[in-house]
Amino acid sequence: MAKKTKIEAAVTNGVLILRVSGRIWQGDVASTFKYEIDAALAQNIRTAQLYLNTEGGSVFEAQEAINELKRLDKVLITVGSLAASAGTMFLCHFEADCFTTSQFMIHKPLTWASGNEDEVQAELKALKNITNVYRSAYAKKMGITEDEVDELWKNDYWMDAKEAKEKGLISNIIDEEIEVDESTVAMMVACGCPKVPKPTANRHEPTQKPTTTNNENKMDINQLRAALGMAATATEQEVLDRLAQNKAKADQAAAAEASAKQKSEQVAEAFVNKAIFDKKITADMKGVYVSLHIQDPANTEALLNGMKGVTAASENQKHTHESSDPIAGRENWTIDDYLEKDPVAFNALCETNPDLVRKMNAAYSQKK
Repeated sequence: MAKKTKIEAAVTNGVLILRVSGRIWQGDVASTFKYEIDAALAQNIRTAQLYLNTEGGSVFEAQEAINELKRLDKVLITVGSLAASAGTMFLCHFEADCFTTSQFMIHKPLTWASGNEDEVQAELKALKNITNVYRSAYAKKMGITEDEVDELWKNDYWMDAKEAKEKGLISNIIDEEIEVDESTVAMMVACGCPKVPKPTANRHEPTQKPTTTNNENKMDINQLRAALGMAATATEQEVLDRLAQNKAKADQAAAAEASAKQKSEQVAEAFVNKAIFDKKITADMKGVYVSLHIQDPANTEALLNGMKGVTAASENQKHTHESSDPIAGRENWTIDDYLEKDPVAFNALCETNPDLVRKMNAAYSQKK
């Protein structure tokens, strides 16, 4: 599936301005946020405004992006046409506004598991953990119990701006017309949005108030048929079925990508941990090599496999003396001489000629 997420960043009047429009793909949003926030903090900019227009996506990527935003002192979110699925989790952590036509959707986190029994069980455990995180966050933000959250998200739960404010997800509703492009319409269709707006670019004619609800529904169905590439004769049920199919495919694709990403991270971490254990790299370089392995496993493994374990200088000296005679040229040395001039040779002597060391100790004691 082609990635069409648009991520933008700029600094205006001492405020970091971030814009995310599209699906939250694994590996995209959080890394961009980290780069931009690092740059902002370097300039002592600690406030951000985030415009969020998303159908959701990877729950793990969303959580990591939230963690990056928490490095700032203040973040204000403005929701565009849509905040659905993982996108609503941002609203649980930061103050948020929206427009009168903004729409919201929450549901249980999804994932895509593959592999043997143990691997599937591990994926299930991770899903249960993230579900608990989401349940707790929604309950706290909305001021309800976790049991009430479970009732809400038995199925996709959609809210308009008014209900989202009543439930505490957003603080303020902006009474302005929002721009809606073709990609936003396609995104809303894909996630099963119940009210899909007409693209702003096509609104050349004066807006006329529909005379009946049936006319409004008919117009919405026609828009959905066109957006889905369906024939004009497609029934309403056929349109709804196609929406459900598209949403399931999109969710599966995002879950599969998140699962693959998680596995690649686990493999990378295991390989780098072994390199650290073998003293090929130091622990403080772990993050760098894990990132390199995720991006290019083969070359990173070749690089680390080609490295030799780092040995302390004293250890090298020890091996040198072990291969030679620690007494040669030192026949008249005392313990003081060994400790001052060549302590590594003295260690070797302790291993190769303990009797001589005992005599030297006795002489040292008498001297004292």
